[in-house]
Amino acid sequence: MIHSVKEGWTLVRLHFFIVILLFIYRLVWGVFNYKYTEAGVVPLLLRYPGNGQSELNQTLFWMESQIALVQSSTVHLYLWVLLAVIVLRMLLTPLIRAGMYYSLHVKRQHGRRSFLIGIRLFWRSSLFYYAVEVLLLLLPGYWILPHLLQTLSDSLQEPLNAVVRLLPYLALWGIWAWLIRQSVMYMQFGTVSGRGAWFSLACCMRRIPPGIGISVMLGAAVVVLFSVFAASAWVWTGMLALILHQIYCFISSLCKIWHTSAQYHLWNTACDSFSKE
Repeated sequence: MIHSVKEGWTLVRLHFFIVILLFIYRLVWGVFNYKYTEAGVVPLLLRYPGNGQSELNQTLFWMESQIALVQSSTVHLYLWVLLAVIVLRMLLTPLIRAGMYYSLHVKRQHGRRSFLIGIRLFWRSSLFYYAVEVLLLLLPGYWILPHLLQTLSDSLQEPLNAVVRLLPYLALWGIWAWLIRQSVMYMQFGTVSGRGAWFSLACCMRRIPPGIGISVMLGAAVVVLFSVFAASAWVWTGMLALILHQIYCFISSLCKIWHTSAQYHLWNTACDSFSKE
């Protein structure tokens, strides 16, 4: 596991331009979220009656909001724009994955062009894998979400008790999500390398413990960094807080590519040993 993390860092240094590309991608998405919230949500929140207002004013506010959701063309426009951007991001994510995985496979054989070559060669399979991944990630919600909503509605007066009761379900959903993402990632490694998706999935099953170790190690690093930067943003507000937030986004993008690179090295080692048996 430690060896895969070290070798993953070597791959990150060879493909540092992907880190910059991912950072820019997330930066653009963050700016859109900020501007979108500022234009659409903040004006609505400013109209919400304060604590000094009567209960009638709050009731009228919610009635007006419900009518606006049904009849207002402005609200509908905001919802359609949000839906269009979500679809756009869901289309761009598999393209970035295809380019990144192919670049990791060929290393520096084609230079930076390998990213574009990977998109051109594997965008269809990457889009298919991403669709399957999203579908499988949402599948447990069919059984879990009704129970979660019922628990929340029954424990409005005791939110802490509701959180404790929901933790096992959320933990199981998180474990399921990790397994699905890990399996899809390894299958896509196999497709890009030509070794085959099912063979790569078998390699994934043989390397689950070290794969978990890599995810926990780098995930814990991201959590620690987030805590440090979040605490710093509370102390130093204004422009400095904005700079710290962008630094955190860059480091988290770096850790994300590092995690993928380490998993790729682990997968490659597992496939080599599995082929020799």
